[in-house]
Amino acid sequence: MGTWKAADLLTAAYLLGLVALLLLSRERLKHPARLLVTYLVLLALQAAIAVGRGLGLSPFIAAFFPIVPVLAIYASLGFIPELNPRDRDPALRRLDRAVFGVDPSVWMDRYARPWITEAMQLAYLAYYVLPFVLLGTLYRRGEEQAFDRSLVALLLSHYLAFIGYMLVPAVGPRFLLAGQYRTGLPGLLIAGPIRALLDALEGIRRDVFPSGHTSAILVTAFYAAQFTPELVPWILPIAGLMVLSTVYLRYHYVVDVLGGALLAAVCVLLARLIQ
Repeated sequence: MGTWKAADLLTAAYLLGLVALLLLSRERLKHPARLLVTYLVLLALQAAIAVGRGLGLSPFIAAFFPIVPVLAIYASLGFIPELNPRDRDPALRRLDRAVFGVDPSVWMDRYARPWITEAMQLAYLAYYVLPFVLLGTLYRRGEEQAFDRSLVALLLSHYLAFIGYMLVPAVGPRFLLAGQYRTGLPGLLIAGPIRALLDALEGIRRDVFPSGHTSAILVTAFYAAQFTPELVPWILPIAGLMVLSTVYLRYHYVVDVLGGALLAAVCVLLARLIQ
């Protein structure tokens, strides 16, 4: 049977859950067979990785493979409007206004400057970098237990966020409130190209609540403080700026960010129980 780790089992269980969801909801979906094949192939690959771990498979491939299903599953979530066709942006906006009395991203628009936008757009990319910095550092040092726990927490962060996207589909303030902003957030040199690239790579648009970016970056910061304290002086400021950028750049409502922070805490607690 090979060597199944917690990350392998978690990924396999999530894929099985998606398969069950497809079978139960197939009449509402346009391409259930294509999705089913995708998830079954990912499940087979994950099983092969677990089995191969005991048969001489590259430790690097075995350790980092669970990231692959995360990317593939996210790219497949374009079926959310078919599964749950009612966007919840008005409800999320009402929560923001109930707490703050304003639309936070619209309020922040008064402070928008090209150099601030440039910095915020670069900070937003930390989500795509810092988790790999943490995992890569732990793997290079051979700290297997710390690596495994961090990976499990990051997997939980994404998988639970995906469930949130299905239950609370929303496109975010940049679409709902587009007519209320004073500027289009122009940058200096690379903010525009980065934004265009991210938009092009985005497989879905119903990925707002909870903020997966916030959850993942906070999980990363927590384990950096626990396992790699030497990285904290530069990880924490970047992580904080990234969280702020999610609202400044109009990707998220503040309630999404708060949901992401709560999700991060849940993932850390669950990872301690699982791993």
